Amino acid sequence: MITATATITGRAHRLAQINGQDFAVCKQPAPGVGFGLVLDGCGSKVNTGTGRQLSRSESGAQLLGQFAATWLSRELAGNTAVSPQSLVANLYTACYRFIASICHLHPFASETERTNYLATHWLCTLVGFVWLPETAVFFWRGDGYLGWDEHIQPLIATGNAPDYLAYDVWQRRTNGRFYTQQITTPRRRLVVATDGWTPDLLCQLQTAHTPLTLQRWLNIQARQRGQFDDDGAIAICFSQNGET
Repeated sequence: MITATATITGRAHRLAQINGQDFAVCKQPAPGVGFGLVLDGCGSKVNTGTGRQLSRSESGAQLLGQFAATWLSRELAGNTAVSPQSLVANLYTACYRFIASICHLHPFASETERTNYLATHWLCTLVGFVWLPETAVFFWRGDGYLGWDEHIQPLIATGNAPDYLAYDVWQRRTNGRFYTQQITTPRRRLVVATDGWTPDLLCQLQTAHTPLTLQRWLNIQARQRGQFDDDGAIAICFSQNGET
């Protein structure tokens, strides 16, 4: 199994001197087992009641991505027979509690402060996959892309309003979940990417890349006019030596 990630700050963000909002991680915690995650922070200005503040959700994307990656690494390291659906359900619960616990410990003076904090720091998409010996599962909240072999599936947010996981914490929902799609057919590659990508670019990545060659390729693509005005992040996993 070969895993790789790459990220690029979009042209529009560079010109506006705004931090990149994306995060990516891809790991192999056990033989024949891998996972990948991409997160994309909401870069919109947020009306906080005292004026419009630029979102700092790149911090939430980084923290949530690191937490989810650590959780998955621990769960998959010694348990390759895990049920994909149970794994994803438990990951959702862990991510929800992670954000909610930080909010619980924060000394907010009012509910409005809590709402503003979530709106400016934790609104981010999360799209991921888990590769297991006999199956694979995609899971997501928000928009972006997922793909297996030559197939690319856009995840489109209605009205440009992604269904962020942090909204569940915001509204204190108790029945939230990740959306999922399971893949049981043999696969050569799994990929997840943020919405700064296009299907055509993702279809070009059919052969295995190391992290270095993938990042170099992405840097070259980002120099082309009309590509990556928005940030781009990708996590990709290729089979090796007959793995399925």
